[in-house]
Amino acid sequence: MSKSISKRWNRKKGNEDQGGTSIITFIIMLLVALISVYPLLWVIIQSFKTEGQFLQSIWSLPTSLNFDNFITAFEEANLAVYLKNTVINTGATLVVDLVLVTCLGYAFSKLKMKFKKFFYYMILINMLIPTPIILLPMYLQVVDLGIQNTLAAIVFPYYQGFAPLGLILIKGYMDNIPDEIIESAKIDGCGTFRILWKIMVPLVKPMLVTLAILGGMNAWNEYMWALVSISDTSKYTLSVGIAVIRDKIATIGYTPVFAALTVSAMVFVIIYLFAQKTFVRSITAGAVKG
Repeated sequence: MSKSISKRWNRKKGNEDQGGTSIITFIIMLLVALISVYPLLWVIIQSFKTEGQFLQSIWSLPTSLNFDNFITAFEEANLAVYLKNTVINTGATLVVDLVLVTCLGYAFSKLKMKFKKFFYYMILINMLIPTPIILLPMYLQVVDLGIQNTLAAIVFPYYQGFAPLGLILIKGYMDNIPDEIIESAKIDGCGTFRILWKIMVPLVKPMLVTLAILGGMNAWNEYMWALVSISDTSKYTLSVGIAVIRDKIATIGYTPVFAALTVSAMVFVIIYLFAQKTFVRSITAGAVKG
């Protein structure tokens, strides 16, 4: 009897300790989340203030939702032009990223070829090269090719920076797909490209969603290369355009700048909120084997 009571007491005590640990963990995670989200919330709050309210206090809440800042940003600060350019650049970059990285991932995961590991690690070495080191050589190549101020000058350097991470993720995901599926398709007469697009692509859709989010965020927010490779102000991306809008504070005020920042940030925040389950699941699956 005493042993039974002792076991129940220890079990109860263990549950209480575990419950206390869970509460502490939750509080810590909540604090980290608040610290992470607060700068974005602060920017959004400022974007709905009038200029007078912002200058009076940067910590107060707006008395009413003021959408004039967004109208000013779009009409007087060319935010619509910058947004259009960024959407086009990001869309083109995603097409190139997903198509080429998917082909690379399939080749390194399922195809037999000589020096496969050598070429795989050569691509991954790009992750170790700091962007400022290759900035000048890339710019000189763009000038020599005569593609400065064009879509190609933006898209292919973005892909070069995204390829190593994209390859790691897509290859790791494809490694978990049984080879028997491919062998069965070959017996049925399917060629390499048909297997890739008809069988592999549908199976790796969750990872493609993840790659689209990662590659899209990279292209959407990239500033340094967009500033260097584009000199025509009518072709500026959103990240560079916001810097231009910031320089117009003397004429349009502070709050339209916050409105522009809100537009830029909320696009991928909304996309991520809708795709977060797929994002987390595909990252976890791709990390199991690689």
